Amino acid sequence: MNSPWHFGNTTVRNPMRIRDGLAVLKNPTLNGHLIGKEQESLLAYELDKAGVINLGQTDPDFMGRKWRSCFSQLGFITHKFTRNLNPGEKDPIIIEVIKDHPELGLTGQPYQLTPSGLRMIEAETVQEQQECMLRALLAYEIPSLIEPNNGEYSFNPFIFILQVLKKLSAVENPRGLSSVEMGIVQSYRDHSKVDQVVQEILNFRAERDAAIGRVARRKIDNQLLEKLANAAGLKRGSIKDYTDVNFRYPRLTGLVSLKDKRLVLNEKKLPVIDAILAGGPKIYGKENHHKYLLRLWKGAELPTDNEATAREEILRFKHLLIDSGVQPELIPLIPDTQDVAELNQIRLRLEVLYQQVLEKKFASEQNADEQVKEIVAYLKSIDRQPIDDAYDIEIDDEPAYLEWAVWRAFLAINQLVNKPHEARRFRVDQDFFPLGCAPGNGPDMIFEFEDYVLVVEVTLTSSSRQEAAEGEPVRRHVAKEKANVNATTGKPVYGLFLARTIDNNTAETFRIGVWYNGDEPDFINIVPITLKQFILMMEKFLTKRFDNREFRRVLDSCLIPRNAHAPAWKREIQKVVEQFLVG
Repeated sequence: MNSPWHFGNTTVRNPMRIRDGLAVLKNPTLNGHLIGKEQESLLAYELDKAGVINLGQTDPDFMGRKWRSCFSQLGFITHKFTRNLNPGEKDPIIIEVIKDHPELGLTGQPYQLTPSGLRMIEAETVQEQQECMLRALLAYEIPSLIEPNNGEYSFNPFIFILQVLKKLSAVENPRGLSSVEMGIVQSYRDHSKVDQVVQEILNFRAERDAAIGRVARRKIDNQLLEKLANAAGLKRGSIKDYTDVNFRYPRLTGLVSLKDKRLVLNEKKLPVIDAILAGGPKIYGKENHHKYLLRLWKGAELPTDNEATAREEILRFKHLLIDSGVQPELIPLIPDTQDVAELNQIRLRLEVLYQQVLEKKFASEQNADEQVKEIVAYLKSIDRQPIDDAYDIEIDDEPAYLEWAVWRAFLAINQLVNKPHEARRFRVDQDFFPLGCAPGNGPDMIFEFEDYVLVVEVTLTSSSRQEAAEGEPVRRHVAKEKANVNATTGKPVYGLFLARTIDNNTAETFRIGVWYNGDEPDFINIVPITLKQFILMMEKFLTKRFDNREFRRVLDSCLIPRNAHAPAWKREIQKVVEQFLVG
């Protein structure tokens, strides 16, 4: 076996943050100016300031280099090929590559945003971001002039994963690809070895399936990882880190989904997947590095760059929408044009509409017992409570998953007037997992019911930092939504604040509940509830389904004793929750 490969690097483990990181890099003081410790550190500080990373005690220049490396490997920025290049100097290799391609808009500076990187920054919808990552991973090959020490022959890791998934989908009892099995895949670098990889996976599964009990199966998982680590001269933890990264990046292309914690091909994208696989991996190798770099920096071609294929996809999604009950007059018309870019804009709009249709179905399913149990398990895990062994919860971004779990909880309570995608401000992927937290300058979630509107804010901050971080924004967001609602439906607006613990200073701020518009006070209703209290309410929901009206009565009951000081008010809220639980 070869040494294992992986996308990007294990520091930039979450590809969902790449777009925000590139947006930081667009700053003229950074774009094309990342040589030297001072600039590397500046990049890290700006990433931390933008909330892309939490720098903590990590050396800033190290963190800056890791993010810079990820961007350049995937072609979102140019690379520095010439050693001892001084800041401000142009790289001769870049100049040679771009000399006949002024359309790229590149100056020859190392670490300058490429057309691929700029396209990712400008991508507004999840579907557009997925296409950017797809173009990047289809172009990406190793070894290359950027990554020269990764084997003798070049190959395309993403195509390799698609080839393995396609083969696995055709076996008896298809299951997709587990994170442990990814360890086998990432140990190969030869497209002709797909059958061998699949057979190794099937052999591993047979051994694992014969084991009795979770402990025995985990032992077999660890034995495989240990074997792979020894073969590569690495620690088992490093192999797991690689599998983790290789599990995440393909999903951001939209072609790969997550089902029962396994990677599978996205059924909605099978025609595009089949077209890509039919074309095979397009590999330039080290001897054609100029062509490779051009393709990497521009982004690979997609089947939908062809007019006929783009039209086929438009028609396919149009039929999917009609079959799902969407009225034809609500579906964008197909333009009479040969402009592929315009056709693909329509195609992406149709994909967004169809994803919203699927999201409504997802929302309706959250009321099922098994879904509510899973929601409670996620909330308990985030709240540091023990959970049922039946749930193998993995959370890589606690703030994002907290928002997501609370969103699912209110989808379960249901009876929303607004649509599920309108109720959340954070983004989700094709499998409705969170892609990150809700952006600033607005609440995390807004749920409109028949009789009232609920603005929900969640946080993992605690102690006095909580009031400093949340007191002003939460009041502002609720007051702003109240003004918007008063101008339209006139429904009463409530704020719900959820945290592991509620600091007395935070409770006092919400107890007073005043937001000033100039000299005019606006009295707003915000109820602070702990995660533990909310979890208990959702556990009651399992045995006795309550609706949003009952939840509103809880909020009203919590607001009645708000004339007491913060500690006393918190105790009264606890009493209200306890009465609700036994009611």
